[in-house]
Amino acid sequence: MKQSSVRARIRQLCCLGLPGELLMASLLPALRELVPSDSAAFFWVDTRGEMSNMFAERMLPPELMSLYFERYYDGREASFRRAFLERAAQPDGVMATSVEGDLARSAYYNEILRRLDAHHVLYGIVREQGAALGQLSLYRSPDAPPFTPKERADLASVIRYVAHGVASGESQADNGSLAFQDSDDEAMLVTDREGIVRHGSEKGRRLLLLATTSEINPASLRSIVHERATRALRGLCAKLEAVSHGEDGAPPVMTFDSRWGRYIMRAYWLNDDPGADDALVGVRIQRQEPMILRFVQAMGRLPLSPQQREIALMIAQGKSNQEIAEGLGVSGNTVAYHIKQLFLKLDVHDRAGAVSRITSGAGGIAA
Repeated sequence: MKQSSVRARIRQLCCLGLPGELLMASLLPALRELVPSDSAAFFWVDTRGEMSNMFAERMLPPELMSLYFERYYDGREASFRRAFLERAAQPDGVMATSVEGDLARSAYYNEILRRLDAHHVLYGIVREQGAALGQLSLYRSPDAPPFTPKERADLASVIRYVAHGVASGESQADNGSLAFQDSDDEAMLVTDREGIVRHGSEKGRRLLLLATTSEINPASLRSIVHERATRALRGLCAKLEAVSHGEDGAPPVMTFDSRWGRYIMRAYWLNDDPGADDALVGVRIQRQEPMILRFVQAMGRLPLSPQQREIALMIAQGKSNQEIAEGLGVSGNTVAYHIKQLFLKLDVHDRAGAVSRITSGAGGIAA
């Protein structure tokens, strides 16, 4: 896909007015499409440069996460605040590093960075009106090439969009007004009947953390974040027990809203005899995403012109022809013409059909 189309998608994502936390699960993959990377993360900071929150596509297991915050976060070897302030002082705010020399032999690299395949890192300092909001980090493994000057420039070209996306939705925290759809982001955990995790993939544990906590920082991870996750699983297993005993007709399903989105957890017995003391429970965790994010991502895969993409997005947001005309600075007749051409390309007859066709990702539209 052309980089211009990816940049346009990143801009559209960041101009939706959604909270930055809700945006990250869709924004980071788009940034990795612009600058090929194995994974990415975003770190929010406060006015002192301390980490206030983070969203990472790959996360350390709980015990290593605790080790990082206890041993390295404030340590001389890998102080987050010192490193962030040094990067923020750089004039362009985008820099690339590769692990080599003493760092490659350090405990920090081998205990933390190696586990995340963070050998080559591209950093972008995100600012709004001169104030640092956070740090964007793109990671590559040791087998991949270092980030190039061109890739630094590619990231720099969209940093202003990222800043707008992080800052514009800061005051919004309520998911209740949004329409959510199932995403492809799901995983399984295996617990005992008390909700204690016995088996779980890295992805499953990550989704559990995101479902049950809205803040991931040194303070939260030193307090009750893992207790909240255990409490949630225990409650889900209790619902499964109640259904098994005929005490409750409601399915063993629970919905969790956090700053990262909406998460649905469903519980199933994995044993033929649910009454056994050692019976195990399968917990499926699925992330749901706002429909408008799914719409923008799906639209990026279709052969639409830039004008048609802008108009289609405004249609999905429920804007009238007059509002679209004012937003684009064109006449109502011009908007009507573009909408007609959009409907012809999608082979639909109305706005609802256009939104449905794009969101479903149906192929075969006219080029």
